[in-house]
Amino acid sequence: MKGRVGLTMVELMVASALASILMIALFRLLDVSLDMWTKGETRRAVVEQATATAELLAQDMRALHGGQQGDLLVEWVPFDADGDGRTDRLWPRFRLVRQASVVDLLRVARAGRDPERRSAAAAAADGDARAQDGEPPAAGIGLEPLPPGAGLLQVAWAVVPAGSRGEGRLEGLLLRGEELLEAGSVGTLFDEGAFTPSGQPRPGTTHEVTGGVLWIGVQFATQTSIVRDGWRIGDLARDTAASWDAWNRGRPDPEVHIWNEPGAGMPAVGERPLLPRRVRIEIEFEGARERRRRTTLAEPLEKETAAFAVENGRTLPATRGRHLLVGTEWMEVLGVDGDRVRVRRGARGSAPTLHSAGEMVHHGEPVIVDVPVVLHSDDWNLGGNLGGTR
Repeated sequence: MKGRVGLTMVELMVASALASILMIALFRLLDVSLDMWTKGETRRAVVEQATATAELLAQDMRALHGGQQGDLLVEWVPFDADGDGRTDRLWPRFRLVRQASVVDLLRVARAGRDPERRSAAAAAADGDARAQDGEPPAAGIGLEPLPPGAGLLQVAWAVVPAGSRGEGRLEGLLLRGEELLEAGSVGTLFDEGAFTPSGQPRPGTTHEVTGGVLWIGVQFATQTSIVRDGWRIGDLARDTAASWDAWNRGRPDPEVHIWNEPGAGMPAVGERPLLPRRVRIEIEFEGARERRRRTTLAEPLEKETAAFAVENGRTLPATRGRHLLVGTEWMEVLGVDGDRVRVRRGARGSAPTLHSAGEMVHHGEPVIVDVPVVLHSDDWNLGGNLGGTR
Protein backbone atom coordinates (compact mmCIF):
# COMPACT_ATOMS: atom_id res chain seq x y z
CA MET A 1 0.00 0.00 0.00
CA LYS A 2 1.44 3.32 -1.10
CA GLY A 3 2.21 6.02 1.53
CA ARG A 4 0.13 9.20 1.55
CA VAL A 5 1.68 12.36 0.00
CA GLY A 6 1.29 15.59 2.05
CA LEU A 7 2.55 17.66 4.96
CA THR A 8 2.55 16.66 8.52
CA MET A 9 1.11 18.97 11.11
CA VAL A 10 4.58 19.89 12.32
CA GLU A 11 5.75 20.78 8.81
CA LEU A 12 2.63 22.87 8.22
CA MET A 13 3.16 24.77 11.47
CA VAL A 14 6.82 25.42 10.63
CA ALA A 15 5.92 26.65 7.14
CA SER A 16 3.24 28.94 8.55
CA ALA A 17 5.67 30.35 11.09
CA LEU A 18 8.28 31.04 8.40
CA ALA A 19 5.70 32.71 6.19
CA SER A 20 4.55 34.86 9.11
CA ILE A 21 8.11 35.92 9.85
CA LEU A 22 8.69 36.86 6.21
CA MET A 23 5.45 38.82 6.06
CA ILE A 24 6.26 40.70 9.27
CA ALA A 25 9.74 41.53 7.97
CA LEU A 26 8.29 42.68 4.66
CA PHE A 27 5.69 44.92 6.30
CA ARG A 28 8.29 46.24 8.70
CA LEU A 29 10.59 47.12 5.79
CA LEU A 30 7.71 48.78 3.97
CA ASP A 31 6.74 50.74 7.09
CA VAL A 32 10.32 51.96 7.62
CA SER A 33 10.63 52.93 3.95
CA LEU A 34 7.37 54.87 4.02
CA ASP A 35 8.38 56.56 7.27
CA MET A 36 11.73 57.60 5.80
CA TRP A 37 10.01 58.87 2.64
CA THR A 38 7.48 60.85 4.71
CA LYS A 39 10.21 62.38 6.84
CA GLY A 40 12.19 63.26 3.71
CA GLU A 41 9.19 64.89 2.04
CA THR A 42 8.31 66.78 5.21
CA ARG A 43 11.87 68.02 5.61
CA ARG A 44 11.99 69.05 1.94
CA ALA A 45 8.74 71.01 2.26
CA VAL A 46 9.96 72.79 5.39
CA VAL A 47 13.31 73.65 3.80
CA GLU A 48 11.58 74.97 0.68
CA GLN A 49 9.30 77.12 2.81
CA ALA A 50 12.23 78.54 4.77
CA THR A 51 14.29 79.10 1.61
CA ALA A 52 11.50 80.97 -0.16
CA THR A 53 10.85 83.17 2.88
CA ALA A 54 14.54 83.91 3.44
CA GLU A 55 14.97 84.82 -0.23
CA LEU A 56 12.00 87.21 -0.09
CA LEU A 57 13.55 89.00 2.87
CA ALA A 58 16.96 88.91 1.17
CA GLN A 59 15.53 90.64 -1.91
CA ASP A 60 14.51 93.58 0.23
CA MET A 61 17.97 93.71 1.81
CA ARG A 62 19.73 93.58 -1.57
CA ALA A 63 17.72 96.58 -2.77
CA LEU A 64 18.44 98.85 0.24
CA HIS A 65 18.51 102.50 -0.76
CA GLY A 66 21.70 104.32 0.17
CA GLY A 67 20.52 107.84 -0.67
CA GLN A 68 19.24 110.59 1.60
CA GLN A 69 15.81 108.99 1.95
CA GLY A 70 17.26 105.59 2.75
CA ASP A 71 16.84 103.93 6.12
CA LEU A 72 17.28 100.59 7.87
CA LEU A 73 15.94 99.98 11.36
CA VAL A 74 16.14 96.48 12.86
CA GLU A 75 15.25 95.90 16.50
CA TRP A 76 14.34 93.00 18.79
CA VAL A 77 10.89 93.04 20.36
CA PRO A 78 9.76 90.93 23.37
CA PHE A 79 6.28 89.37 23.40
CA ASP A 80 4.22 88.24 26.37
CA ALA A 81 1.53 86.31 24.49
CA ASP A 82 -0.22 84.79 27.50
CA GLY A 83 -0.13 87.95 29.62
CA ASP A 84 1.63 86.43 32.62
CA GLY A 85 4.19 89.23 32.80
CA ARG A 86 7.07 87.12 31.43
CA THR A 87 8.56 87.27 27.95
CA ASP A 88 7.58 84.27 25.84
CA ARG A 89 9.56 85.01 22.70
CA LEU A 90 11.94 87.61 21.35
CA TRP A 91 11.39 88.41 17.66
CA PRO A 92 13.13 90.81 15.24
CA ARG A 93 11.34 93.66 13.44
CA PHE A 94 12.70 95.10 10.17
CA ARG A 95 11.90 98.49 8.65
CA LEU A 96 13.72 99.64 5.54
CA VAL A 97 13.65 101.79 2.42
CA ARG A 98 14.44 100.00 -0.81
CA GLN A 99 14.66 100.68 -4.51
CA ALA A 100 11.51 99.62 -6.35
CA SER A 101 11.19 98.12 -9.82
CA VAL A 102 8.28 98.77 -12.14
CA VAL A 103 6.85 95.42 -11.06
CA ASP A 104 7.06 96.50 -7.41
CA LEU A 105 5.26 99.75 -8.16
CA LEU A 106 2.52 97.94 -10.05
CA ARG A 107 2.05 95.49 -7.19
CA VAL A 108 1.69 98.23 -4.60
CA ALA A 109 -0.59 100.35 -6.78
CA ARG A 110 -2.89 97.46 -7.61
CA ALA A 111 -3.13 96.43 -3.96
CA GLY A 112 -5.65 99.25 -3.69
CA ARG A 113 -4.62 100.15 -0.17
CA ASP A 114 -5.04 103.87 -0.88
CA PRO A 115 -6.27 104.44 -4.47
CA GLU A 116 -6.58 108.24 -4.10
CA ARG A 117 -2.86 108.57 -3.45
CA ARG A 118 -1.76 106.42 -6.38
CA SER A 119 1.47 108.00 -7.56
CA ALA A 120 2.43 109.10 -11.05
CA ALA A 121 5.11 106.43 -10.99
CA ALA A 122 2.53 103.69 -10.59
CA ALA A 123 0.39 105.26 -13.32
CA ALA A 124 3.37 105.37 -15.66
CA ALA A 125 4.22 101.76 -14.86
CA ASP A 126 0.59 100.85 -15.55
CA GLY A 127 0.82 102.57 -18.91
CA ASP A 128 4.00 100.69 -19.76
CA ALA A 129 2.33 97.41 -18.81
CA ARG A 130 -0.67 98.14 -21.04
CA ALA A 131 1.66 98.96 -23.90
CA GLN A 132 3.42 95.61 -23.43
CA ASP A 133 0.02 93.91 -23.56
CA GLY A 134 -0.83 95.63 -26.82
CA GLU A 135 -2.98 98.37 -25.30
CA PRO A 136 -2.15 102.04 -25.89
CA PRO A 137 -1.24 103.93 -22.74
CA ALA A 138 -3.59 106.56 -21.39
CA ALA A 139 -3.09 110.09 -22.61
CA GLY A 140 -0.03 111.66 -21.05
CA ILE A 141 0.90 108.48 -19.15
CA GLY A 142 4.52 107.46 -19.64
CA LEU A 143 5.46 110.75 -21.32
CA GLU A 144 5.95 112.81 -18.20
CA PRO A 145 9.06 112.45 -15.99
CA LEU A 146 8.54 110.51 -12.79
CA PRO A 147 8.45 112.60 -9.61
CA PRO A 148 11.30 112.44 -7.07
CA GLY A 149 11.11 109.45 -4.79
CA ALA A 150 8.73 107.54 -7.07
CA GLY A 151 11.07 104.56 -7.22
CA LEU A 152 11.28 103.97 -3.47
CA LEU A 153 9.32 101.66 -1.20
CA GLN A 154 9.16 101.57 2.58
CA VAL A 155 8.92 97.98 3.82
CA ALA A 156 8.20 96.51 7.26
CA TRP A 157 8.73 92.92 8.37
CA ALA A 158 7.47 91.72 11.75
CA VAL A 159 6.94 88.47 13.62
CA VAL A 160 4.06 88.15 16.09
CA PRO A 161 2.94 85.18 18.23
CA ALA A 162 0.59 82.75 16.49
CA GLY A 163 -1.50 82.33 19.64
CA SER A 164 -1.80 83.26 23.29
CA ARG A 165 -1.84 79.77 24.81
CA GLY A 166 0.18 76.57 24.66
CA GLU A 167 2.61 76.06 21.82
CA GLY A 168 1.00 78.87 19.83
CA ARG A 169 2.69 81.49 21.99
CA LEU A 170 6.07 80.07 20.93
CA GLU A 171 5.29 79.91 17.20
CA GLY A 172 5.49 83.02 15.05
CA LEU A 173 3.48 84.53 12.22
CA LEU A 174 5.64 86.41 9.72
CA LEU A 175 4.07 89.64 8.43
CA ARG A 176 5.15 92.05 5.70
CA GLY A 177 3.88 95.46 4.62
CA GLU A 178 4.96 97.94 1.97
CA GLU A 179 4.00 101.44 0.88
CA LEU A 180 5.24 103.91 -1.72
CA LEU A 181 7.57 106.52 -0.23
CA GLU A 182 6.77 110.09 -1.18
CA ALA A 183 9.59 112.53 -1.93
CA GLY A 184 10.95 114.12 1.23
CA SER A 185 8.88 111.81 3.44
CA VAL A 186 10.16 109.68 6.29
CA GLY A 187 7.49 107.02 5.74
CA THR A 188 4.51 106.05 7.85
CA LEU A 189 5.88 102.58 8.55
CA PHE A 190 8.67 104.28 10.55
CA ASP A 191 6.24 106.23 12.74
CA GLU A 192 6.07 105.45 16.44
CA GLY A 193 2.42 104.57 15.99
CA ALA A 194 3.09 102.02 13.24
CA PHE A 195 3.08 99.32 15.94
CA THR A 196 1.00 99.02 19.09
CA PRO A 197 2.62 98.86 22.55
CA SER A 198 2.12 95.08 22.46
CA GLY A 199 4.22 94.83 19.27
CA GLN A 200 1.36 94.25 16.82
CA PRO A 201 1.30 96.25 13.55
CA ARG A 202 -1.51 98.70 12.88
CA PRO A 203 -4.46 97.00 11.13
CA GLY A 204 -4.19 97.09 7.35
CA THR A 205 -0.46 97.90 7.18
CA THR A 206 0.82 94.33 6.84
CA HIS A 207 -0.28 90.93 5.55
CA GLU A 208 0.67 87.43 6.61
CA VAL A 209 3.53 85.87 4.66
CA THR A 210 3.63 82.52 6.45
CA GLY A 211 3.10 80.82 9.78
CA GLY A 212 4.99 78.10 11.60
CA VAL A 213 8.03 80.31 12.24
CA LEU A 214 10.22 78.83 14.94
CA TRP A 215 13.18 81.18 14.60
CA ILE A 216 14.35 84.18 12.59
CA GLY A 217 17.84 85.41 13.31
CA VAL A 218 19.73 88.24 11.67
CA GLN A 219 23.30 89.49 11.89
CA PHE A 220 24.88 92.57 10.37
CA ALA A 221 28.52 92.95 9.38
CA THR A 222 29.78 96.44 10.17
CA GLN A 223 32.76 98.11 8.51
CA THR A 224 35.07 96.37 11.02
CA SER A 225 33.39 92.97 11.33
CA ILE A 226 35.44 89.89 10.39
CA VAL A 227 33.16 87.09 9.20
CA ARG A 228 35.50 84.83 7.21
CA ASP A 229 35.95 82.62 10.30
CA GLY A 230 32.26 82.67 11.19
CA TRP A 231 29.60 85.14 12.29
CA ARG A 232 29.59 86.04 15.97
CA ILE A 233 27.41 88.62 17.76
CA GLY A 234 29.46 90.53 20.33
CA ASP A 235 30.77 93.86 21.54
CA LEU A 236 34.19 93.69 19.88
CA ALA A 237 35.05 95.58 16.69
CA ARG A 238 35.47 92.28 14.81
CA ASP A 239 32.05 91.00 15.89
CA THR A 240 28.70 91.44 14.15
CA ALA A 241 25.60 93.32 15.30
CA ALA A 242 22.12 91.87 15.86
CA SER A 243 20.30 95.20 15.33
CA TRP A 244 20.76 98.22 13.09
CA ASP A 245 20.02 101.94 13.10
CA ALA A 246 21.09 103.49 9.79
CA TRP A 247 20.94 107.03 11.21
CA ASN A 248 22.45 106.25 14.62
CA ARG A 249 19.56 107.76 16.57
CA GLY A 250 19.37 105.13 19.27
CA ARG A 251 16.04 103.84 18.02
CA PRO A 252 16.51 100.17 19.05
CA ASP A 253 16.08 100.13 22.83
CA PRO A 254 19.02 98.35 24.54
CA GLU A 255 16.97 98.22 27.74
CA VAL A 256 14.68 95.70 26.03
CA HIS A 257 17.49 93.30 25.12
CA ILE A 258 21.26 93.38 24.77
CA TRP A 259 20.93 92.60 21.06
CA ASN A 260 19.56 96.12 20.56
CA GLU A 261 22.97 97.54 21.44
CA PRO A 262 24.64 99.24 18.41
CA GLY A 263 27.49 97.37 16.81
CA ALA A 264 31.07 98.15 17.79
CA GLY A 265 33.31 100.09 15.42
CA MET A 266 30.45 102.01 13.79
CA PRO A 267 31.61 105.20 12.05
CA ALA A 268 29.78 108.50 12.42
CA VAL A 269 26.73 109.02 10.21
CA GLY A 270 26.83 111.86 7.70
CA GLU A 271 24.19 113.02 5.25
CA ARG A 272 23.39 109.50 4.11
CA PRO A 273 22.36 106.36 5.98
CA LEU A 274 24.98 103.94 7.19
CA LEU A 275 24.30 100.47 5.77
CA PRO A 276 25.86 97.12 6.76
CA ARG A 277 28.39 95.43 4.48
CA ARG A 278 26.66 92.08 4.64
CA VAL A 279 23.55 90.62 6.24
CA ARG A 280 23.08 87.03 7.39
CA ILE A 281 19.51 85.73 7.67
CA GLU A 282 18.68 82.45 9.42
CA ILE A 283 15.17 80.99 9.40
CA GLU A 284 13.66 77.82 10.88
CA PHE A 285 10.12 76.51 10.48
CA GLU A 286 8.17 73.82 12.29
CA GLY A 287 4.80 72.78 10.90
CA ALA A 288 1.99 70.84 12.55
CA ARG A 289 3.13 67.56 10.99
CA GLU A 290 6.66 67.95 12.31
CA ARG A 291 5.37 68.95 15.73
CA ARG A 292 3.54 65.63 16.07
CA ARG A 293 6.89 63.85 15.75
CA ARG A 294 8.65 65.84 18.46
CA THR A 295 9.83 64.22 21.66
CA THR A 296 9.40 65.50 25.22
CA LEU A 297 11.53 65.86 28.33
CA ALA A 298 11.74 62.64 30.32
CA GLU A 299 12.75 64.45 33.51
CA PRO A 300 12.58 67.91 35.09
CA LEU A 301 15.31 70.28 33.98
CA GLU A 302 17.06 72.67 36.38
CA LYS A 303 18.65 75.95 35.27
CA GLU A 304 22.22 74.67 35.63
CA THR A 305 21.69 71.25 34.01
CA ALA A 306 23.67 70.78 30.80
CA ALA A 307 22.60 67.18 30.07
CA PHE A 308 19.14 65.64 30.27
CA ALA A 309 17.02 62.75 29.04
CA VAL A 310 14.22 62.80 26.48
CA GLU A 311 11.60 60.20 25.63
CA ASN A 312 12.95 59.52 22.13
CA GLY A 313 16.39 60.82 21.25
CA ARG A 314 16.20 59.46 17.70
CA THR A 315 13.91 62.33 16.71
CA LEU A 316 16.46 64.99 17.67
CA PRO A 317 19.09 66.54 15.40
CA ALA A 318 22.40 65.04 16.47
CA THR A 319 24.56 67.57 14.61
CA ARG A 320 26.60 69.75 16.92
CA GLY A 321 25.53 73.38 16.70
CA ARG A 322 21.86 72.73 15.94
CA HIS A 323 19.30 74.26 18.30
CA LEU A 324 16.39 73.03 20.42
CA LEU A 325 13.55 75.10 21.86
CA VAL A 326 12.10 73.97 25.20
CA GLY A 327 9.47 76.34 26.54
CA THR A 328 10.89 79.84 26.06
CA GLU A 329 14.54 78.74 26.15
CA TRP A 330 16.82 77.94 23.23
CA MET A 331 19.59 75.37 23.71
CA GLU A 332 22.54 74.59 21.45
CA VAL A 333 23.12 70.88 20.83
CA LEU A 334 26.56 69.61 21.86
CA GLY A 335 25.81 65.91 21.38
CA VAL A 336 23.08 63.25 21.44
CA ASP A 337 23.77 59.78 22.88
CA GLY A 338 20.66 57.63 22.69
CA ASP A 339 18.04 59.42 24.75
CA ARG A 340 20.62 61.59 26.50
CA VAL A 341 21.27 65.13 25.21
CA ARG A 342 24.12 67.51 26.01
CA VAL A 343 23.45 71.20 25.38
CA ARG A 344 24.62 74.74 25.97
CA ARG A 345 21.86 76.53 27.85
CA GLY A 346 20.47 79.99 27.12
CA ALA A 347 21.27 80.15 23.39
CA ARG A 348 19.90 82.61 20.83
CA GLY A 349 19.45 85.42 23.29
CA SER A 350 17.25 83.43 25.68
CA ALA A 351 17.80 82.79 29.40
CA PRO A 352 18.09 79.42 31.19
CA THR A 353 14.93 78.55 33.08
CA LEU A 354 13.21 75.65 34.84
CA HIS A 355 11.43 73.04 32.75
CA SER A 356 9.01 70.29 33.76
CA ALA A 357 9.03 66.70 32.57
CA GLY A 358 6.80 66.28 29.54
CA GLU A 359 7.60 69.64 27.91
CA MET A 360 7.93 69.40 24.14
CA VAL A 361 11.36 69.73 22.50
CA HIS A 362 10.99 71.83 19.32
CA HIS A 363 13.47 72.12 16.47
CA GLY A 364 13.45 73.04 12.79
CA GLU A 365 15.55 72.82 9.64
CA PRO A 366 17.79 75.92 9.48
CA VAL A 367 18.20 77.85 6.23
CA ILE A 368 20.91 80.53 6.08
CA VAL A 369 21.24 83.24 3.42
CA ASP A 370 24.14 85.70 3.22
CA VAL A 371 23.27 88.98 1.51
CA PRO A 372 25.91 91.45 0.25
CA VAL A 373 24.77 95.07 0.47
CA VAL A 374 25.70 97.65 -2.17
CA LEU A 375 27.22 100.53 -0.22
CA HIS A 376 27.46 103.18 -2.96
CA SER A 377 25.16 106.20 -2.74
CA ASP A 378 22.20 106.02 -5.09
CA ASP A 379 20.10 109.15 -5.50
CA TRP A 380 19.39 108.67 -9.20
CA ASN A 381 16.54 106.16 -8.94
CA LEU A 382 13.50 106.07 -11.23
CA GLY A 383 12.35 109.49 -10.12
CA GLY A 384 15.75 111.16 -9.98
CA ASN A 385 15.42 111.48 -6.24
CA LEU A 386 17.65 114.43 -5.40
CA GLY A 387 15.82 115.73 -2.41
CA GLY A 388 14.51 114.66 0.90
CA THR A 389 16.29 115.26 4.17
CA ARG A 390 16.10 113.61 7.52
